[in-house]
Amino acid sequence: MYQLFRPPHHLRHLVRHYWMLDREDKGGITEYLFAYPYVNWVFTLGEPYTVSDDLRGKMTITDTRVLGPRTQFATYGHPKGNRTFGVTFQFGAALPVFKMDMGLLTNNIVAQEDILPRTGWLSPYFAEANLDAFVKGLSDQLTHLNKAQMDCKGHRLWRQFVELLAHGKHFSANAIDMARELKISQRQLQRITQRHSGLSPKTVQSMIRCRMALRSIQITGQMNELFGFGYYDQNHFIKEVKRWTGHTPKILLDVLGTKGP
Repeated sequence: MYQLFRPPHHLRHLVRHYWMLDREDKGGITEYLFAYPYVNWVFTLGEPYTVSDDLRGKMTITDTRVLGPRTQFATYGHPKGNRTFGVTFQFGAALPVFKMDMGLLTNNIVAQEDILPRTGWLSPYFAEANLDAFVKGLSDQLTHLNKAQMDCKGHRLWRQFVELLAHGKHFSANAIDMARELKISQRQLQRITQRHSGLSPKTVQSMIRCRMALRSIQITGQMNELFGFGYYDQNHFIKEVKRWTGHTPKILLDVLGTKGP
C-alpha cells in the first residue's frame, strides 16, 4: 500500500522516511494513524476527504494540502484518485514551520497557507510529475528549514529530553528529575517543551509512553510488561490510552492489528 523513499543522507537525523500512498487500488482507502512520537506531515492533492476522531467528530477537508501533525488516534478516509505523499520525521525532530502559534504537536487541520516560509510554497511540488524531482525539491526546502531550526535556542536540549524518554528510563520520572538529568531547572524544561511541542514535559512523556507501550503490545501480543512503561496497573494504562485515542486498548488494537518487529 505504501511506497517508502529514503531521505538524503544529510536529512536522515531529521526525516525517518518519505512515503507515497499507492493509488492503484480501485476504491478508496481508510487508514488509521496514531503517529506520535513519529510526527507526520501528510500532503494531499485531489478530491475532498474526511477525517474523523472521537474528540471532533467528522470533518470534510475541502482545500487542504497539509494535514497534521497530530497527537491523537484518527481515521482517514482517502477517496479514489487522491495523491498522498508523506514525511515521517524522526523521534522528536519535526520542524516548527507553522505561522500560527500552536506548537509542533496539534490536532488542528493545517492548510498549506499556514506553513512557512511563504504562502503556497508547496503548490509547485504537486505540479511536478517526476517523483524524484518532487522529493528533491522538498528535501531542499527541509534542509533550509532545518538549518534555521538548528540555530534555535533550546533545540539541543529538546532533542536530549526526547531521547531520555525514547530510551525508556524515564517513563515514570517527574519533571524535576528529568530537568536534573538535563542539568537545567524545571522552569527551563517547561519553556523548552512548550516552545518545541506546545505541551508540558509530563504531557509529552504521557504520549510517548502510551504509543511505545501500544507498539510493544502489537509486536509481542503481551500486556504484562506495562510497569516497564511507567504504568502502575492495567487500569492506569487503559485510562491513558483512552485519553489519547478515545478507545480502549482492546478496541484500538483490534483496529490496528498485530504487527511484527
